[in-house]
Amino acid sequence: MISTQRVVREFGLRPGFDLIDVKKCGLPVFRLTVEAITLRRQNLPTIQEFILKSLMIEDAAAIEIAAMLGLAARHVEESLTRLLFEQLVSETTDPLTKIRYRLTDLGKERLESGQSRPQDETLVFDYDLLFQSPVKLTDAQVESAKEARQDGTLLLPAASLDPPSLQALSINTLGQVVRRIGGKEFQKQILGLRRILRHQMMFRPATGLLFRNRLSGEMELGVIVDDKLSERHEIEFSRTGGLKKAGFIKGSWSEDTSRIRAFLGASAWSKVADDQAEAVQWRMRELGRERTELVEMHERKRRSRDKLKAHHLQTVEDLDRQIAASRAQLDGLPLRSVSPSELATLLRDALEHTESELIFSIDAVEQEGMTRQVVGQLGKVAERAVVEIRTNDPIDPMPIGEKGTFEPGVELWSLANLNRRMTLAERGSELHGLSVVVRDRRLAIIAAGSIVKPVDRRPHFRVQTAYVTSDPDIVDLVRQKLGSGVPLVV
Repeated sequence: MISTQRVVREFGLRPGFDLIDVKKCGLPVFRLTVEAITLRRQNLPTIQEFILKSLMIEDAAAIEIAAMLGLAARHVEESLTRLLFEQLVSETTDPLTKIRYRLTDLGKERLESGQSRPQDETLVFDYDLLFQSPVKLTDAQVESAKEARQDGTLLLPAASLDPPSLQALSINTLGQVVRRIGGKEFQKQILGLRRILRHQMMFRPATGLLFRNRLSGEMELGVIVDDKLSERHEIEFSRTGGLKKAGFIKGSWSEDTSRIRAFLGASAWSKVADDQAEAVQWRMRELGRERTELVEMHERKRRSRDKLKAHHLQTVEDLDRQIAASRAQLDGLPLRSVSPSELATLLRDALEHTESELIFSIDAVEQEGMTRQVVGQLGKVAERAVVEIRTNDPIDPMPIGEKGTFEPGVELWSLANLNRRMTLAERGSELHGLSVVVRDRRLAIIAAGSIVKPVDRRPHFRVQTAYVTSDPDIVDLVRQKLGSGVPLVV
C-alpha cells in the first residue's frame, strides 16, 4: 500500500474541488464460512487404473495382466472383481474356456475422466459489503477490526451489517473466489449451498480523500484501493449515503471560511486565487511525472547498447528548472487554500527553516497536539531566531502529571525562561478558533481550528480549512491583527 504522501501527490487534485482531509480507511468485508455441496473428481486406485490401461491394448486373462504389470495374480484378481462389480470390465471366454476380461465403454469413460461424487464441504470466501458481491482477496489485502483500530483506521460504514442470504450468492461464480491454502485455484464444482456457518467482519485497507466542491459545497470521497483510484467504490459509498451519516465528517467549511474571512477582511479576501493555484498544481504534477519517466529513460539509456546511447534525451535539470518556476508561480499567488498535507509541509518548513522571527498563535498548548517533537523544534528555532508563542488559554508552568510525563506547557515555560528569544503571551479572545503562523515576515498561514492536530480517539474525517499567503501586504495585515499580546515570561 502506497504512502499517504504519494496518494495525495498522485490523486489529490480534482478539477473544481479542494482536498480537505486524508485518512487511512477500511472497506467493510465479510469473511463467510459456508457449508456447500461440491462435486469432487475421484481418481481410480493405481492398480485398477493400470489394469484398465492394459485392457485398452487387448483383452487378457488375469494371469496375463499380472505378468504384464509384474504383480501377484491374487492382487489382480481382487481388483478385477471390483471392476466387474462396477461394470468397468466384462468377462469373455475363448475356445479354450479361459476367462478373459474386456474393457467396457463405462470403463473407458472412467479411465479418461475419473469419477465424480457429491460431497459436503466447508468453503471460505470474502464478501464485499459495498459491492454486495463475493470478492477474491489475499491475506495481505484484509485485516481484522482490531488491527484496523490499532492503526487509527477510519472504518467506512456499510448500508447493512447483515450477512447476505444464500439466494443472493451466485454458485456459478463462487468457485472463483473461494480461499485455498497456498492460493491454489478451487477446482471443484459447487452444486449448492446449505447454510452460512460463520461470518466475521474484516476490513480492506484503503485511503480516503475527502474533497469539497468549490461551487456547490458538496463533499465527495475518493477511494484509493490497491494503489488505484476506485470509482466503483466511490459510487457505491455515495449511493448508500455514507458521507451523510452522523459523525462521519466533523467541522464545517463554510463556518471555518467565514471565520478566516472575517479575520483577514474583505480586501485581502478578494485576492483568493484557488482556481489559478489549481492550474499551476496540475502543471507541477505533470512535470513531476515527466521527471520520473525521464530519470528511468536516462537509466535505460545508460545500460543500453552503444547504438541507443546516441539517442538525445532532455536533461533532468531542464525539468527541474520548470518545476522550480511553477513552484515560484504558486508561491507568488497572493492568497490560496491549502490541503492538510501541504499545511503539514508548510508547518514543518517553518519549524525547520525560520531565520529571524516565528510567530506561533494558537488557542492552547494541548497535551496531545503539541508533541515533544514540535516543542523541541520550537526550542531549536529560538536558538537562532525570535519565537513568539501566543495562546488564548494561559500556559500553566506547574506540572500536574506523574513524574517523567512530558507536559508541553511546562517544557515551553522552561525554554522561555532559559532563552530570551522565546516569548510566551496571551492573545485576544477575538482570535479564538484560529491558528496563525508567521515566518520571517514573509509567509503567513491562517487555519481554522488547531494547526497541530491531536490524535483522534475515534477516527473520522475532519474539515481542515487553511490558507497561505506570501503577499507582503497581507502578511503585514496578519501581524497587525495578531497584536503584541500580554507577555507571560520575560
